[in-house]
Amino acid sequence: ENLKQIGGFFTYEPLPETENHYLENLCPPGGSLRFFMSGRCANYYALQDICLSDTKKVAYVPVYTCETVLAPFLKAGYELLFYDVSRDLTPIFDERVLDRISVVNLCGYYGFCSYDREFIRKCSERGIIIVEDTTHSIFSADGVDPHCDYVVGSMRKWIGVPAGGFAIKRKGGFSLPVLPPDETHLSMRSMSMRGKQQLLQAGTPDPQAMQKFNDTFWDAEMMLRRIFDSYGSDRDSEYIIRHYDFEQLKQRRRANYQYLLEHMPEHPQITVIFPVLKEGAVPSHFTVYAKDRDMVQSYLAGQGVKTTTYWPQGPMVDTEGHGDADYIYSHVLSFTCDQRYGTEDMEYICRQIEGMPEE
Repeated sequence: ENLKQIGGFFTYEPLPETENHYLENLCPPGGSLRFFMSGRCANYYALQDICLSDTKKVAYVPVYTCETVLAPFLKAGYELLFYDVSRDLTPIFDERVLDRISVVNLCGYYGFCSYDREFIRKCSERGIIIVEDTTHSIFSADGVDPHCDYVVGSMRKWIGVPAGGFAIKRKGGFSLPVLPPDETHLSMRSMSMRGKQQLLQAGTPDPQAMQKFNDTFWDAEMMLRRIFDSYGSDRDSEYIIRHYDFEQLKQRRRANYQYLLEHMPEHPQITVIFPVLKEGAVPSHFTVYAKDRDMVQSYLAGQGVKTTTYWPQGPMVDTEGHGDADYIYSHVLSFTCDQRYGTEDMEYICRQIEGMPEE
């Protein structure tokens, strides 16, 4: 059969003329919304705002997280305390830290929010600042905690957009200046997205040309890891985020996820992490544990199914004494279930898993 290509970075698509008001609706009256070059920049900007009044500067952060989340804390001069995350991706908070910390960082993994809301309420009562990184959970009905002080994240895992960062302060305005975006980085992203879009439209993409755009895209990503500050967004990106049809995105991702849940063959290599799609949850990916991840990834890549590892373990994370986190980092694997794809693509993924060797 024809080899499909599923996964990889997003390209541009046509947009409705009407605005969606999605992020504004998450920002209460009296709050403030700003757009940034990336999630990392949004994170750093929020932390700088917090630093205007936080003299304690001790952050409670998940041991399973992305370097993008931790780097801004270190750059802003925070001491990090790690909380455990169990194998079903539920944060495990320890009440003994309540007197030590001044900020807590939250994440609803892959769109599934399973953390203890009661602990967050206690933090809030004590004046501990709650920063929710909603990069995975921004479209889930419970993706923003009611006690949240700052909502940060990026749209880059969801849609085709050169700059994807956003930060919402739920009470009061932002006052610090936002820097202009890095033009080199944005134009590299833009060029690779446009190039890929044109190749896909041409029907039979030339693999070498596709590889060139892929390389440019990843060069831009690597560059972003080196440069980050409170870089703002650009006009085009802000327009895309304000106009994208997020309702359609939510429905399609839920439908794709549900299809994979119901049709994914039992395979000794693969364990689904979130076997129930609860109402209101909008998944960023279909995430599993793979026994031999390298084998699974390379086999599927050969079948045209790209998978991703969120996240590689960063240098700031020490999993000593965190057995589950160690397991997560070495086995976690994400399949695409996004709005570019439909039932027959999901069916294709399932067929490739069915044909995959057991060892």
